[in-house]
Amino acid sequence: MTDDNYNNRKTTMPPSRILVAALACSLSFPTVAATYAYISSPNDGLISQYELDEATGAPKLVEQVQAGSKVNPMAITPDGKVLYAALRVAPFTVVGYSIDATTGHLKKITQAPLADSLAYLSTDRSGKFLMGASYGASLLSVQAIDAEHRVSDKIEVYKTGPIAHSIRSDLSDRFVYVGNLGTDSLLQFSQNKQTGALTPIGSGAAATPAKMGPRHIVFSPNGKFIYTVGELSGTVVGYAIDKDTGALQQVTKAEGVPATLKLEQGLIRNAANNDLKDDPTPRIWAADIRLSPDGTLLYTTERTTSSVSAFKVAPDSGALTYLGNFKVAEQQPRNIAFFPSGKWLLVSGEKSKTIGSYAVNKDGSLKRVGQAPAGDGALWIEMWTPRT
Repeated sequence: MTDDNYNNRKTTMPPSRILVAALACSLSFPTVAATYAYISSPNDGLISQYELDEATGAPKLVEQVQAGSKVNPMAITPDGKVLYAALRVAPFTVVGYSIDATTGHLKKITQAPLADSLAYLSTDRSGKFLMGASYGASLLSVQAIDAEHRVSDKIEVYKTGPIAHSIRSDLSDRFVYVGNLGTDSLLQFSQNKQTGALTPIGSGAAATPAKMGPRHIVFSPNGKFIYTVGELSGTVVGYAIDKDTGALQQVTKAEGVPATLKLEQGLIRNAANNDLKDDPTPRIWAADIRLSPDGTLLYTTERTTSSVSAFKVAPDSGALTYLGNFKVAEQQPRNIAFFPSGKWLLVSGEKSKTIGSYAVNKDGSLKRVGQAPAGDGALWIEMWTPRT
């Protein structure tokens, strides 16, 4: 049979056979699940949903939900079914939204009181407890979550030193750690998985360098290490987690603010003077910290200079190596988040009208590849992919 005869034969295939062949081809290639990002913006009370294109890195605004005044920290349950958002105005409230398993759309299903204005919100790894940190009230809170994802009205409160700024469970779901900015320490607890109660580990804290101001925290994918960024210094410190006791031991430290930025030591801020309007000195004001999905790249944000610093991470030893500092288009970048592939980084800016996405290069450098409209004061980012 000649090639021409073969081609002629293909074009005369009955329509029914063509349909069957096309269907077979479509079934042989699995559909890639969409990834969505949720970003809160306290100034207009919105939670914005974005669809993220893993092929190009571009974000697309899907819809916006009116959550309430000063909506700020958020957390998604481990099963991916519910997003919680804290409102930072009295009466302090957490609102729960079901996440549509196909579209990612949000639907309000529950709400409960909170202990105070929370700067950070998270769930434990089992999804049994909602935890919060309040820097204004210097406290931690723990509330039970029932099988219907309803948050209990009963709140267990733990007083801390000044400015508790984050709270998260480790990957083993046995230990809880807190960035306590005002005391230059990471608080360390074991957690009773029946009651949610927190018990100090050892002395109750691991020290950070003086005047660092530990803020947010992140865990390595292998569960061996925890890293924290200093709001007042831009320093990143890493600790090994004792797998038996949960006690922390410092293993690495790297500076994230180069002299070329010409910034002075940061100062502790409060709600009344968050932008230090009475102080004209450009000062370090770091915010977020994130690790790539493979655990080899770490990024932090610096708000005063609207930039992001990159570090190389050695997964086995936890060691950090500073790679560089890179400007971003988003003014006063608050939160960052990796796409699930690790190829792209999403950035929110508190003083920007857009959120942006960046290609992540092997050397840590970034290239802006997309943007989408942002809510007013966009800050907190939560990533969501349909669970299988």
